[in-house]
Amino acid sequence: MTVSQVEGSGDWVPALSDAEGPFYLAFVRALESDVASGALKPGARLLPQRDMANLLGISVGTVSRAYAEAEARGLISGEVGRGTFVQRRRPPTTARNRAHATINLALNVPPSTGEDELIEAVLSEILSDGALKPLLGYLPHQGLPTHREIMNGWLANFGMKADVANLIITHGGQHAISIALNMVAAPADMVLTERFTYSGMVALSAQNGYRLHGVEGDADGLLPEALDRAFVETGARVLFACPTLQTPTGTVMGPQRRHEVAEVLRKRDAYLIEDDVYAFLFATPPTPLSALIPERSFYVTSLAKCLAPGLRIGAMIVPEPFRDRTINAVRATGWMASPVMAEVVTRLIHSGDLSRQVLAKRAAAARRNAIADRVLGNWLAPMAGTAGFHRWLPIPAGRTLIALVTQAAQAGITVAPPGALQQVDRGTLGVRICLGHPATDETLEQALSALRQILETAEAISFV
Repeated sequence: MTVSQVEGSGDWVPALSDAEGPFYLAFVRALESDVASGALKPGARLLPQRDMANLLGISVGTVSRAYAEAEARGLISGEVGRGTFVQRRRPPTTARNRAHATINLALNVPPSTGEDELIEAVLSEILSDGALKPLLGYLPHQGLPTHREIMNGWLANFGMKADVANLIITHGGQHAISIALNMVAAPADMVLTERFTYSGMVALSAQNGYRLHGVEGDADGLLPEALDRAFVETGARVLFACPTLQTPTGTVMGPQRRHEVAEVLRKRDAYLIEDDVYAFLFATPPTPLSALIPERSFYVTSLAKCLAPGLRIGAMIVPEPFRDRTINAVRATGWMASPVMAEVVTRLIHSGDLSRQVLAKRAAAARRNAIADRVLGNWLAPMAGTAGFHRWLPIPAGRTLIALVTQAAQAGITVAPPGALQQVDRGTLGVRICLGHPATDETLEQALSALRQILETAEAISFV
């Protein structure tokens, strides 16, 4: 990167012609390089964000994000009424030099790969081509037919070929799971899950009174014998499962195991709610459990992990006998998912931009998992063949879960222990380490290095 000047003005503009990755990070790298080389002096005033965006031909939102990241790194400082100025280099904002700053390894979000710029561009396109007004009225509860057709085609990439009439657009995956549970379980009913389960299920249990029962598993997912026994012993008729990159443990259920679990569900006349939100991370996704038993499965996915959580757009494929009740449930719990956000998503699918985002997310996941393996090595459970956004950190012998979480917090790192749904032996406890939330690879490496230091030293926590 080299500094460039706007002719006749002397204003600094970064050279981004060879930018790699998100533009906002390329902007920050250019700024950092020019400050380090002395080409850009402390006290220099940067252009206002809108002017900078116009000169670079990028969105104001991207420039705003770049300025925020540069300020967090100690490169610039904004002064109300005066502008933004280059600073004498100070240490970046980290958990070690600012008590209130933390690195969050508890929130499972995808790393940024430029999705904000894509979404902003599509929103602008919707405004400019006159498509907004028709999306602002009361529209079909299950979603517009065009949106459902495009979404159905997208899900076919992951092995789900369904009648589009049975596909429902939802307010994200959590909304879909909530509706599915309401279809097949009543308050106080027993619902089976993996032994360690998705926190959203725990929240639904607390809200609606479902009783959750964890089922034993191994590195290949749920154990069919244990599942069959749990159905008999508890009287449950519903299983919630995440067979592909299970959260929090990251296990992937193999093909044979999927057929065995499907057979148990048939045998016990039970229903499946399958959370398949991570399937996109696989070049060849595993066959969904729901594809094996569509007559008794609610297949749930969302755009939270492959695009952005804030869109709140998901999809659910339901068994035909439940279709009308599900449509009414959407009406009862929100009328319809946002047609504007559904339009954004389907345009990105149609243009191929979502497929390109998927490739970028896979690359980011692989890169961040490589960092995790290099820094934490054998502390982590082995990756299940395909890189995801979270890893399982078993609690080493001689340590306690609460002390690890506490020491991490003292080091400015947020990790969250999962809730176990049954008594588990000491050797299976662990924490989920989320790799996507830190803004940069460098920040992630800093946090993981601090965790390694904690793991390598004796446990010493006092609660008095």
